Amino acid sequence: MIFFKFFILGALTSLILPPFFMLPLGFFIFPLLTILLHKDSNNKSFFNLFFIGFCFGFGFLLLYLSWIYNPFLVFNSTKPFAFLAILLPAFLSFFFGISFLLYKFTKNFLNTILITPFVIIFTEFLISIFFYGFPWITNSLILSNNLFGFYLIKYSGTLTSGFLIIEIFLIPALFFEFNKIIKYKNLILILHSPLFIVLILIGYYSSFELDEYTKEVKIEAYQILSPINKLNQNIIEQNIINIIKNTNSDYIIFAENNLPYLINEKNFSDLNRYIKEDSKVIIGATTFKNKNYYNTFFLIEKDNIQFFDKKILVPFGEFLPFRKYLNFMESISGSIDFEAGNVERKLTTKDNFNILPIICYEIIFDQIFKNINKKKIDILINITNDSWFGNKIGPYQHFYLTRIKALVANKPLVRVSNNGISAIIDQNGYIIKSSVLNKVSKLSFKLKMNKTISFIYFHNLFSYYLVILFFVLFIFNRKNLNAN
Repeated sequence: MIFFKFFILGALTSLILPPFFMLPLGFFIFPLLTILLHKDSNNKSFFNLFFIGFCFGFGFLLLYLSWIYNPFLVFNSTKPFAFLAILLPAFLSFFFGISFLLYKFTKNFLNTILITPFVIIFTEFLISIFFYGFPWITNSLILSNNLFGFYLIKYSGTLTSGFLIIEIFLIPALFFEFNKIIKYKNLILILHSPLFIVLILIGYYSSFELDEYTKEVKIEAYQILSPINKLNQNIIEQNIINIIKNTNSDYIIFAENNLPYLINEKNFSDLNRYIKEDSKVIIGATTFKNKNYYNTFFLIEKDNIQFFDKKILVPFGEFLPFRKYLNFMESISGSIDFEAGNVERKLTTKDNFNILPIICYEIIFDQIFKNINKKKIDILINITNDSWFGNKIGPYQHFYLTRIKALVANKPLVRVSNNGISAIIDQNGYIIKSSVLNKVSKLSFKLKMNKTISFIYFHNLFSYYLVILFFVLFIFNRKNLNAN
């Protein structure tokens, strides 16, 4: 029964994140989590703690990743394997189990409360780095739909902002330990003061930052609902050509793989002859070169074509890991692997406009932004195809993950999805324009550019601070808080 309680708490936790955003639940879930964990804590073995963490994670991920079965339903040949969708939640739940082992070293309720944000964020970190990394699971998503959250994500990054919101959710639990909070208030305040002081200073000085506009560009983004199987290639291409011929925008942006045929070294779409002198077309396609397949982002200007090949590929979607040993899974993942690109993640237009090209789920990886200031990026452009996610929570999660990256980079972002949700988002997380799911859409806007820089340097410092804070609390726990 106790394990089932943690499973239910995990399932309820998924309702705090997009697309539900039932934030008040957090003030119930995390205090109750600490109460249940502390109960009979002296009798908890490593195995029990691992299984508790696994049950909590499995309950959370079964709902949060419930869209994962949709890719199996796209083709009739893969429908019989839809039951395998449960493997990813089960696998990722092991990392929750590993993180929950930290509770073995907490001997009183206060310390259980204090260590809980570290356990949750440590789980997020582990999932993001092991087995190709899957940073889809980030607690900063809880903050991705409100101004307070925008402030935290922009200046402290995803890990620290996730840590802080878990701490806020745990405030009701602190009332049960009010006497000990008073006793150790100076220690708690001293340990947390650097974090909040730096946040306040960054916010204060950034309020004086002038919006120095350097350029205004007219953007048109097209959500055309191109079918995955590309049966009507000529119709799709003619639709794209008509759009290009009948617009005067500076940037005409389509989605991932919207060009309906394979591109190789000897052929390319005749789109170029329809492009006006000052226009730029951005579109995705599958390319074949040097005997390899690539998922490619094209920037096409008059008589000038640049490209970026996707670097972070989807395991089991774009390639089969350990194909030599897992070739029995070819009926699911296909017999052909895409190759990762090796060109720099930066495209510069004729008029010196620097674009950070991002294809599909690459957007969830913070590492692609680490040199964004050095590269002097002006705008993020993310092309994607969310048709694989179905019509429920998957596309919305992907959209909100994209939104927080505009904050991480502190740059405007244009997201164009084949079927939605497409959007133009400013550097403060504000959605200027957006489409709805599964509806042909056109987003048009004159976007003013400025010289903002990312605060990613501070994000890294905050992450180091959390590590130091954990070890200080751990040492203090062993020396002082173990006494009954």
